[in-house]
Amino acid sequence: MNYLIKTKVTSLIILLGFFGYAQEKPAIESFEKEAVLSKYKTVNSTVSASTDHQKYGKNSLKWSWTDTDASVSTSNFRMLTVDESPLDYGDFFPASPTLQMNLYNETPSEGEITISYEKDGKKEVYFNLPLNFKGWRTIWVPMYEMQGNAPKKKASVAYNGFKISTTTKSGTLFFDDISFGQFQDDRHQYPDEFVPFIKKGQDLAKDHWMPLMVNYDRIKNIEAKPISYATRMDLKKFEQKLDADMEIPKKYRLYIDSMRKDFNDLNLTDNGKYVTGPPLIFRREQYVYDKEQQGKDIFNDIKDLGRVMKKLAAFMERGNAEQKAEMEEMYLTATKYYLDQGWVAGSNGGTRHHIGYAVRQITESFFMMRGLLYKNGLLSEVSGSLHWLFNLGMLLDNPEKFHINIDYLNTQSYYHLMMIFLFEKQEQQAVMLKAYSNYISITLAQQKEEWGFKVDGTVWHHNGHYPAYGLGAFSSVPKIINTLAKTRFRISTEGHANFKKALMASRIYSQKFNWGFGNSGRHPLEGNNIKSLKKPFLLMARAGDPTGKEEIDTEVASAYLRLWGDEDIMNTALFTKVKGIPKERLDGYYSFPYGATAVKRENDWAALIKGYSKYVWGSEIYVTANRYGRYQANGTIQLLNNKGEKGSGFQQEGWDWNLYPGATVINMPLKELEAKRPLLMFRSGETFAGATSLDKDGIFGFVLNEKKGSNVEGPATQVGFSGKLKAKKSVFAFGDKLICIGTDISSVDEKNPTQTNLFQTFLKDEKDLIYTNKEEIKKFPFAGELKKNSEGNNWIIDPYGNGYHILSNNAVQFKKEKQDSYHNKYSVNTGKIDNAAKGVKETEGDYAAAWIPHGLAPKDANYQYVIYPFNNEAEIKNFDKKVKNDNSYTILKADSIAHIVKDSKTNTIGYVVFEPETNLENGILKAVSKPALIMAREDSFNKTTLSIVQPDLNFEEIRMNRFFNFSRSVKLSITLNGKWSSVLNEKVLSVDNSSGTTIISLELIDGLSQEIVLIKI
Repeated sequence: MNYLIKTKVTSLIILLGFFGYAQEKPAIESFEKEAVLSKYKTVNSTVSASTDHQKYGKNSLKWSWTDTDASVSTSNFRMLTVDESPLDYGDFFPASPTLQMNLYNETPSEGEITISYEKDGKKEVYFNLPLNFKGWRTIWVPMYEMQGNAPKKKASVAYNGFKISTTTKSGTLFFDDISFGQFQDDRHQYPDEFVPFIKKGQDLAKDHWMPLMVNYDRIKNIEAKPISYATRMDLKKFEQKLDADMEIPKKYRLYIDSMRKDFNDLNLTDNGKYVTGPPLIFRREQYVYDKEQQGKDIFNDIKDLGRVMKKLAAFMERGNAEQKAEMEEMYLTATKYYLDQGWVAGSNGGTRHHIGYAVRQITESFFMMRGLLYKNGLLSEVSGSLHWLFNLGMLLDNPEKFHINIDYLNTQSYYHLMMIFLFEKQEQQAVMLKAYSNYISITLAQQKEEWGFKVDGTVWHHNGHYPAYGLGAFSSVPKIINTLAKTRFRISTEGHANFKKALMASRIYSQKFNWGFGNSGRHPLEGNNIKSLKKPFLLMARAGDPTGKEEIDTEVASAYLRLWGDEDIMNTALFTKVKGIPKERLDGYYSFPYGATAVKRENDWAALIKGYSKYVWGSEIYVTANRYGRYQANGTIQLLNNKGEKGSGFQQEGWDWNLYPGATVINMPLKELEAKRPLLMFRSGETFAGATSLDKDGIFGFVLNEKKGSNVEGPATQVGFSGKLKAKKSVFAFGDKLICIGTDISSVDEKNPTQTNLFQTFLKDEKDLIYTNKEEIKKFPFAGELKKNSEGNNWIIDPYGNGYHILSNNAVQFKKEKQDSYHNKYSVNTGKIDNAAKGVKETEGDYAAAWIPHGLAPKDANYQYVIYPFNNEAEIKNFDKKVKNDNSYTILKADSIAHIVKDSKTNTIGYVVFEPETNLENGILKAVSKPALIMAREDSFNKTTLSIVQPDLNFEEIRMNRFFNFSRSVKLSITLNGKWSSVLNEKVLSVDNSSGTTIISLELIDGLSQEIVLIKI
């Protein structure tokens, strides 16, 4: 036998031995075969396979004892390794061996059981469980949390004995699906009234998802006082509003056969004593599963149960007497099943992490069916379950501990309002509603928190501006504000106003509805938009202004008219004809420093400009989401017309993730471009990313540095990209043009080319034209190049009419071709794919693209070009003449120190100053003490207006690469040529014009503009 054959045979024997061992020593036990009972040793007790109660499979282990020293034990198990355990992020987050098991108790009693692990007959670790429960309980207990000789976090264990014992006189318990030791994400196991010792001593309130015992205790101890008749009437009115919000349109009819099928698919059985059925679970992917032992993977997901119960509740009143009675019986059976499965007050079921998304419909159904539940004696238990699950008692905490959280506003806030009306007494409702209004008012007003609504209107979640998460809050909060408006429980002026600012900001950074790829987080080119906010905008308009003095909020109504007025005749008539409110115009320049984002809006188009910094991440890359998203904020410029992303040439199919428009990149094969980490939200070490504006114009500056930075998620370690790409980038938005400058472009990548992208747009037809100063290109496929031209004669127009005039002596490469790419939710390196991709791994599409090449490993490359967005046919025809005759701007400086551009139409100079304490030699501004963005408009011979930004957000660092996510003030002094005077205020600290120059000292914050009017002296 040769070596190769011998090796293969030996490997096969080892492999077969391993599987034989795995079968003999299971990692999970479901008690499906009677033979397994022989592996369990009993003392003063008996075990049997029972069909009375079960999770997976058909059996559970029934353990009965009749003496005070009883036990059941086994050595028939093994522990899973990290690689075998179902961990979403592998070992990226700390994970530790954890016991996961299910217990059922038919009759609550005093006493407890002890669960322990042994090593060669010696007890190593253990913990106790009370017997005062009824129904199923699911526990996740990390071994490092157990008593005894507990291992350290993340440490593997090698126990060979598992024992359940009790000193309680008698009893019976059922056990099922015991996972003896799987590695579990240490963030997710949580304490409850059953296993209160988990995470003992930690500040659990930091995790807003998990039900906390302290919060439920507050609910138990509510002191309700007498209330007035007026308060009772308010409460009734609120309840009716909530009921109305739950109603479905009359056009939807009841189909009882469909109801029966949905209910029967749950596979529930009511034997008059218990309701049994498949396990009711949450986050199935976190449980190990053994098909050989447990059979077919049959379960009910809590979200699916909620869907069925919401449907029953919604159509209950639309049936005849017989149908209604049948649906009531189905609904009550489902409710009893929900409770029997352990979804009760005081139980966390192992984990309820991110539960809010999954229990919306079941919560709505319980609210809608509160009368039926009360009539059948179930309301108290159901309401307790929801009050626990949603942490309702947090509203009664010390207001100093209130912290805004977008997840809460998205998934829990509106349901908290519903749950208040699950209390049976109006006195209790009044106490909770007052606390609720106070909580919402305080948190909505907060701007200096880790997450929430910042002073510039950005929505912070996952430590960055994240409109996709804001969308849920924008849907929920207006219903709250509108429901409570004009009553004693109304949301405070401060809270209302700050939320309104964020809601209104969403329509600025979106065009018409899309917020674009720059701020898409981990969802690039997936139709991210605010279309769903039609009703919330209308509710906010009708809730009145933040002060409560005006019946209609005219600003919100004006925005509503622009966005949805054409399709809403009734409200358009109310706002315009009755209230005299016009449709808004948004032409102008807007800065969102907490998003490193600027928006130029002109003539029904918008340019979305995006960077990142030490404090603002560039993109969010997950295990199976946005895998190739490294460049979506590398100084990108996305041009959108009023048709949004799709109508402007942006879609995922065939998208080359290297070719984000405006971005300076290293063009890499996608296999190499894909992030090496499962989670990456890259922040650079640079503080320069921001914008300033003056009237309707503005400037944007950004230092790109991929060499070294930090990752928002996971361990606080420094990260970077091997290409060490760097650049200084700016965009000057004057009138209907964008002047783009890049200097100091460098990388060390000698294999892949560095380039700055002009455009990448989808071709609706292969014959769609590209225009250049040389020719019209109809041919497909086609690849070409505009040679370097020192006279600035090169230009190119994309198929959507966007013109690019190349000012610098750079070549331009362009193409029209079919592109093959990967879905952003598919990892080409790991093979993992998200369910949302629906199996699509590879994509294709026809595109036109153009870019400025900088070569391999450039040292000091640069570019200058001007964008003229969305030219019409006549403008395209005369584009050559247009660019040659455009003398409205002058680039005064473009080097490592500063980018400076003058606009002659407004007599304004824009300064993007990267290096301090250097003579700028152009215009009024001589020098700055720190990097800054400044616009100076000469209004007259003796009057100049300045707009100034110091872009460093200056967050306070808590520890390495972890920050308090709000700005601290930054001192800045600017030196002006000539002698000037200005008015002092809290931002303008001093003006020193004692010499031939003027030095102005400022204290700026939040990366926001400070305007100063100068008078020549």
